[in-house]
Parts: sequence; C-alpha cells; structure tokens
Amino acid sequence: MFRAARIFLAALTAVTAAGFGLGPGQGGTGVALAQPHMSAGPVMAPFSQTWRRCDFSKFAYTGPTSYGRVFGQFRVEGGELVADLQMATGALNTPYDVRVIQMPRASASSCNAGDPGVLAATLFTDGAGSGSVTVRGPIAAGTTGVWASVTRPSPFSQTPEEFYTTDFVISK
Repeated sequence: MFRAARIFLAALTAVTAAGFGLGPGQGGTGVALAQPHMSAGPVMAPFSQTWRRCDFSKFAYTGPTSYGRVFGQFRVEGGELVADLQMATGALNTPYDVRVIQMPRASASSCNAGDPGVLAATLFTDGAGSGSVTVRGPIAAGTTGVWASVTRPSPFSQTPEEFYTTDFVISK
C-alpha cells in the first residue's frame, strides 16, 4: 500500500514539474527552464539555509545551523533595484548582514558590502526574533538577475553562524 502511494506521488510530482517547465531541458541537464522575472512585477522569493558563493554556486558540506525563516520581495522601481526582506524566528535582538547580489558574477569575485553590483544593509531582529529591511540601490550595467543573502557573522569562524539565501536567481 505504501509503495503504491509513493509511486503515485512520484509520478504526480514528475507530471506537475513537467507541466510547469521544471523538468530536464533538451540536454537532460535538469535545469529549470523558467525563472521569475521582475519586469512582470514584484517577485516573491523564499530563502533556504544554503550557503552560497558569489556566483550562486553552493558550498559543499555546510548544512543548516538555525531555524530562521526569511522571505523577500524583489522589484524594479524608478530605475532602482528594491528588495524588501522579512525575517521571523531569528535570533533575538540580533543584527544580520543583508546583501543583494547582482548577476552575472565570476566565482573568483567577492560580493562584500561596497563591491560593484552588491547592495548591502543590516536587518535587526526584535525581542521576538522578527525583523525587516528594505534594500534599494542602482542596477549595475549588464545585470541579468539578482539574489540575496542574509547572514549572522560568527566571531570565531569565516563560516557564518546563520545563513539564508534565495532559492533561485530572479531575472531582471
């Protein structure tokens, strides 16, 4: 009985993914064929506990460390990039570093606050672990997409104590 249910759910997932254009491409790479696009209006983006390099590739062997929930809305307004980020269940009364990173970006280039194509701000949580911040700045020449990172630095390591990044790159 359970095996039949698992097979049914797997088939349903495959059919649904294919219907949304999320199945393997013609080359069989398994890359998503459609991305949210800011030209159609604000794009909602969930975050997950994935630590990424500046080119959006994942760091290996680095797993979740905390339980915060981050959600963002990205849009272009008046020729500027605007990202509204909200956090719930974060560490209480704590500052988090927020970076909105414009793509494309070489894997060797940094994405620190103040670097070209990087918008930065600080999100402060309250006594309940909730906080929000709006990041606004110019769109760099040649930008094709953006993603965001929310981190809580570690005093003893280069790996942040907490890290959250968007699940996908949002097309400009």
